[in-house]
Amino acid sequence: MKLPIQQVLIAYSAVLSTTFAVVLLMGAKSHRTHTFDQIQVHRIDIVEPDGTLRMVISDSNRLPGVIVKDREFPKVDRPQAGMLFYN
Repeated sequence: MKLPIQQVLIAYSAVLSTTFAVVLLMGAKSHRTHTFDQIQVHRIDIVEPDGTLRMVISDSNRLPGVIVKDREFPKVDRPQAGMLFYN
């Protein structure tokens, strides 16, 4: 028994539409904030969308030198870790 072409097209369309809807809805996750008890890093850079450095949280080895007018001067001897703000 051969199915009429119209029934085949309807079944094909239903399967394709269902598959498309499932794939589309799987990507629709909510953006939620992640909470951690502990994070271990050596350095965190906070930057503007254009790449301008605004803040550094770092261990003593990776702490940058002083930046004045977009120019970094040599690092002074700082034995401690720290946080630098740039404006």
